[in-house]
Amino acid sequence: MSRHWATIGEAGALSGLRFMVWINAHLGRTVFNIVLIPVMAYFLLRRPIARRASGDYLRRVKQQYPDQLPERVTLWLSFRHFLAYGQSLLDSVVAWTQPLSAFHMEPDELEMRASLVRSRTGIVMIGSHFGNMEYSRSIAKSHKNLVVNILLYDQHAANFAAMLRRSAPESRLNLIQVTDLDIELAFRLKEKVEQGEWVVIAGDRVPVGNSANVCPATFFGAPANFPIGPYVLAKVLSCPVYLLHCFRMQGQYHLGMELFEEKIQLSRRGQRRSYDQYVQKFATLLERQVRREPLQWFNFYDFWGDRNTSQPQTDRLRDDDQE
Repeated sequence: MSRHWATIGEAGALSGLRFMVWINAHLGRTVFNIVLIPVMAYFLLRRPIARRASGDYLRRVKQQYPDQLPERVTLWLSFRHFLAYGQSLLDSVVAWTQPLSAFHMEPDELEMRASLVRSRTGIVMIGSHFGNMEYSRSIAKSHKNLVVNILLYDQHAANFAAMLRRSAPESRLNLIQVTDLDIELAFRLKEKVEQGEWVVIAGDRVPVGNSANVCPATFFGAPANFPIGPYVLAKVLSCPVYLLHCFRMQGQYHLGMELFEEKIQLSRRGQRRSYDQYVQKFATLLERQVRREPLQWFNFYDFWGDRNTSQPQTDRLRDDDQE
């Protein structure tokens, strides 16, 4: 059986993350970029599953949107994909130490965000592994009374979370590790939402637990599994649902926030069919965003793999797992 992406481990040890931040802080971004080249070259050569996943994904983008990837899909393009991932790791930490003016947000979206905070409206925000979610999560830093709860489906973020807590201990942000959504957690989150807190959950990673909690949706021209958990949770919480995107373009991060649904509604004819509809809507909107900067979508496993299992093969960009 192929291995679930969550069984492999985190992309880097805490000491490695600290060293990465130290290089950037003391030697500058240029030196960091130079050091990053051999590191990512090593990962490209030593991680065949991630390398193949990158090539497969980029070919799908090229086929659907030829103009978005003007060059041929080669090993060089996958290397650029890996470099973008390495850059995002540093940016994930930098997001907690730089002013919020470091990213751009459209005026109407800024007003939308401010209005939600003023009205103390609890919401669910569905994010993805496109761009750098850490910049969007740092919204909590700009509103002293806003609490943001991040649901982490896997153990990979443990080291990174430790780094964030050390870098920004004052942040009103809760990192909640879960293996699956259960009733107890749902009621805890419902209390938080009723108090005006926000809940963030990724919509492009299948859950660690029950493989029945996924459904296929067309993404870049072919079916791929997506979780239904975000929509089940939003139905229980009975609150508005927003999509969140944060990606780098022309040297600056752009944060996008859009209303997905005022409330998740289930059809009387079939709840599962209703969830499938929301999953496809998310996949379509995510594709619309990803096509803008395709090298910034970071799912280095067989995303379009066996749709009858939630356990695609993977070798996450990590140095201490076995080939």
